[in-house]
Amino acid sequence: MNRSPAAAAVAAGPLAAAVVAGPLAAAVAAGLLAATLPGAAAAHHSFAALFDLESFVEVEGRVTDIRWINPHIKFYVDSEGDAWEIEAGPTNLLTRMGIERELIEVGDTIRVRGNPGRRDPHTVWVMNVRLPDGTEVLANPEAAPFWGSRTVGESSSLFERGEAAPAAGAGDSIFKVWTTVIPSMPLPVGPPSLTERGRDAQAAFDAGDVPFPDCEPPGMPLAMGGPYPIELIDRGDRILIRMESYDQERVVHLAAPAREPAPSPLGYSLGRWEGDRELVVETTRIDYDRFGDLGPAQSGDGRVVERFTLSPDGLELAYQLTITDPVNLADAWSWSGSYFYREGETLKRWNCGVE
Repeated sequence: MNRSPAAAAVAAGPLAAAVVAGPLAAAVAAGLLAATLPGAAAAHHSFAALFDLESFVEVEGRVTDIRWINPHIKFYVDSEGDAWEIEAGPTNLLTRMGIERELIEVGDTIRVRGNPGRRDPHTVWVMNVRLPDGTEVLANPEAAPFWGSRTVGESSSLFERGEAAPAAGAGDSIFKVWTTVIPSMPLPVGPPSLTERGRDAQAAFDAGDVPFPDCEPPGMPLAMGGPYPIELIDRGDRILIRMESYDQERVVHLAAPAREPAPSPLGYSLGRWEGDRELVVETTRIDYDRFGDLGPAQSGDGRVVERFTLSPDGLELAYQLTITDPVNLADAWSWSGSYFYREGETLKRWNCGVE
């Protein structure tokens, strides 16, 4: 079952805003792609560099440990004396697919199918898991039934919007919880045009030499990527943008403060209304080394302009993002996506690294 070019990517976490906007040579989500030992200082590089996405391996053995955490669920399997590390996406993603922690227990004998590790042959990026009772867990949004058994794991809500109508009190307002699906989550419109300095900096990302700690919250604009809900909250002279991913919260000032805040990963955001349906947010003073998980590199002169445009029926929020950086980008770089209203949607806690 082929879903979307981004589907394999998203299972890894918040969005990996890849340098090329095709099949996201690296995987999403955010937060994105790691091969780590439990409890170690986690860092991820290119998803394709870690796992062979064109090959599959099957492993059968006894579960010895489970780490049910964001941004990567991991469980460990002993197969005839060999220790295997099995990696899946974030808990927030899998629970939305109906996959709960209780499905797999330490001591269970399971069979796993997935993409083998490139650097460590005893790691697997999981697609399918067969439980002791024969139930098959579709543990990746792209997974299709493989063993023909009864299945657990429904990913349609990650790809399909479904029908929506305003809830009582939600009204024609930008201030509510918005969600997105994989086909419409914010992604680059095309590849960036880099300066010579930008190309030199990109070489480090392409070589996989730039780590991204798993529980280090991403900065702007990467923080806005991924298939997770956001919430816009009216605070009078400011707007709060709460993000499920990494439990982050942005402050958008509607009037310039007396003193601009110090540079930070999320930067300093100043917003304005254009008409009554479009919020424009300009973010500067971003202290973050990259625009996407795999580059390009970002200098302290980077500037991000976002446009949130409310649809006439109040059920959709179009999202446009434009990035400029005179040091690393030869031209402005655009991203595009959309959020929509889904009744009953809430922001789940991320609690990175905590079971």
